[in-house]
Amino acid sequence: MIESLLRLIEWAQQNKRTAGIGLGIFLLVFIIVNLQMYHYSETPEFCGTLCHEMDVHYSSFKASPHHNKHVHNCHACHVGPGIGGFLHAKLSDGLHDTKEHLKGTFTDGRVIEIADDSVPVVNINCVNCHSKKDYTKDPTHLPAVAKSTKKLSEGIFKVLWCTECHAGLVHPHMPGDLFKAYTEMKKAHPEEKIEPVGTFKDVECLGCHKNVTPQVVKEWTNGLHSQKGVTCDACHGNDHTVIKERRGQVPANTCSPCHEKAYGEFAQTKHATGRTVAQLPHTTVTTKQLSMYLCKDCHRFSQIRPWDESGVDCYACHMGHTFSKTQAQESKACEKCHIGGPDHSQLDMKETSLHGRFYSELRAKTGKAPSCQTCHGSEKTHNFEHYKLPEALKGI
Repeated sequence: MIESLLRLIEWAQQNKRTAGIGLGIFLLVFIIVNLQMYHYSETPEFCGTLCHEMDVHYSSFKASPHHNKHVHNCHACHVGPGIGGFLHAKLSDGLHDTKEHLKGTFTDGRVIEIADDSVPVVNINCVNCHSKKDYTKDPTHLPAVAKSTKKLSEGIFKVLWCTECHAGLVHPHMPGDLFKAYTEMKKAHPEEKIEPVGTFKDVECLGCHKNVTPQVVKEWTNGLHSQKGVTCDACHGNDHTVIKERRGQVPANTCSPCHEKAYGEFAQTKHATGRTVAQLPHTTVTTKQLSMYLCKDCHRFSQIRPWDESGVDCYACHMGHTFSKTQAQESKACEKCHIGGPDHSQLDMKETSLHGRFYSELRAKTGKAPSCQTCHGSEKTHNFEHYKLPEALKGI
């Protein structure tokens, strides 16, 4: 072999022109072939047809709304910007997947999954595309998500990724697939009650609930709880069976460790302790025991439930999953029980009544309509039985 190589070198030295032309042709063909291979390696067909374990990813991408004029290949999502992103995709992801393919890791039908260090790349590409004006329906969504965090079991806070809510959007993902299977079962057996079971943690709930209750997920994302890393399981627990039994309701003592002052103040009020309805020889009936239709809509504040003896319900005022302080300070939070309910709940707002006179006087002097909280809870307290009249009402 060495002798053959020496003879080739000797021949090249004697025929420099011919050897130079041959070397040039070889390099040209080499470059053209590699360029063609490079362009082919960027196509979905390269990823989806050469390796059987990528079949499901290839077909799901082809069928997804993301297969369009803006996203025409795998690299649009899976390769980061610049030469660094390209090298990471080829040398890290590519070599890893090739090694696993040659080892036969996926011959048992398992689905290949994205490497942990490549998840940020995909999510950064989500943001890069959807930051553009024509690629998003809600321009307020991305800024809200940018502030959101998740608190892991170890007490570590990490950024919330797009793919944690939008699971199964392009490729199969366990929560997304479970939801799809669940909905198909419901369609096939509409008369049967099929409930998800199991325990979930951190942000594993979001993959399904992005489809089941999208408004709830959006409210949470736009609220302070997402920014503080308070995920679903922190309030609702991690057992889906228990959550369903409670119809998603959260007892106030779950809120109290973080909102200790507010809980302590509210627990002292009649809203929480209930009011006496009837005094019988051997027992006292209070509003905490009311469960009749319509009664419990307002008296939910103090209603005893099998899983919560206190009955205190923060959700009655802090509605939705935004838990907005501004929303709770609006009169609407009080009116749904104190105005428009049964006769005994009606707050007298006639112009000649005390509340009517207060309302008219404040509106005339301040130029804006007062809320219930202008007097009740004006000193940032949750004990609404304490009130303080504004200076404008002194002397009336």
